[in-house]
Amino acid sequence: MRIFLILLKKELKELLTRQFVFTLAAMVFIFYFVGKMVGGQNKVSLMNEISVIDMDKSPVSKTIIEELKSAKYIVKEKSCTNINKMVAGGKFEKDLFVIVIPAGLGENLNALKKQKIKVYAVLRKGLRSSEISSSKIRKTLSDIKRRISELMIKRRFRGCDAGFVKDPISVDEFVIANKTAAEIPIKHVLAYMRSQLMLFPVVIFLVVIYASQIVMTAVASEKENKTLEILLSSPINRKMLVFSKITASGLIAFLLSGGYMVGMRSFMSGVTGQVSSMTTSSQSSLIKLGLMINPAGYLAIGISILFCILCALSVAIILGVLSEDVKGTQASITPLMMVLLLSYLLPMFMDIHKLSIPLKFLVLAIPFTHAFISPENIMLGNNAAVFWGIVYQAAVFLTFVAIAARIFSGETILTLKFRFKGLK
Repeated sequence: MRIFLILLKKELKELLTRQFVFTLAAMVFIFYFVGKMVGGQNKVSLMNEISVIDMDKSPVSKTIIEELKSAKYIVKEKSCTNINKMVAGGKFEKDLFVIVIPAGLGENLNALKKQKIKVYAVLRKGLRSSEISSSKIRKTLSDIKRRISELMIKRRFRGCDAGFVKDPISVDEFVIANKTAAEIPIKHVLAYMRSQLMLFPVVIFLVVIYASQIVMTAVASEKENKTLEILLSSPINRKMLVFSKITASGLIAFLLSGGYMVGMRSFMSGVTGQVSSMTTSSQSSLIKLGLMINPAGYLAIGISILFCILCALSVAIILGVLSEDVKGTQASITPLMMVLLLSYLLPMFMDIHKLSIPLKFLVLAIPFTHAFISPENIMLGNNAAVFWGIVYQAAVFLTFVAIAARIFSGETILTLKFRFKGLK
């Protein structure tokens, strides 16, 4: 046991480099920082300023200004006689949007003549999509047209409900999930699920690749520097040497998984504001449908990610031994990366349950796939699939550990290598 702890300490020293600690801290910080910044910007963007040039001064133009204020715009009213001269003179350089209400708008509408208002979007240096939201202005203009339409209906059809005339029927939207039905706008559910399912696979992929490169480089470095040769020639149980490497790698995987979960929680809460922007009833409906991932669900996802990384690390140790030198690890990691890409891309663009049996078997046979689809399974109540996925990942991990132990027990380990002809 004492020898194992010494070996474990040595392995951790080689893996826990300053670069690793810095990268892990940077990953958590970047997720947290970006999430907070984007989340804060989303809140600030709700109060965009908008300039209005009212040449009409009628009840209709006042309705337009009221609608803009109700959309939480800070309305700045400006006077203008010639819009082109103001544009050429740079009078709108500090604005984002300028709405021009033409003279005679109210009078012409009363005469049933269709009218136009003009909207100018001002592009400035350093402008970002968070500063100027085309979707928001389109929605606001749609609301303005709706308000004016209601105003015209009330004037022409006194005593009639404008809302009923324009929209005589209403639609109640329901979503069915986990054998439960709840009244909630379908777009809210799709937006929430998209926010949870799109970013998870990306980050898992990056973490697995990074962790594998660390382990492969450490093993290949030992082989290149003859450190591995010294260890193998000493009276140390070689299986213990493998277990120390795996344990050290497992601790690295635990740190990466923990950093991933902490960082992603901050990132997702800031970047995807769908849940926070929903009404209380919509949030209650998501909980009722079982789509909100609870702490137990996040724990199951974290365990699946942990074993996903462990599987990759056990393969990385073998690939590291097969690498000719440290530079060779860049080529040796290709098989692992190709399999990882396959399990990453197919579930993202295809429904696994609708695949043919051979292709479905191929995708699920890759242990990394189970981590990629674990959030979806948790949200849809398929907890058994997550559990058996973890069991399968653990079995694959132990299999590769046994293979690594067998390789280290042989005498050809120092000469065993991939040979890529023509690659230097």
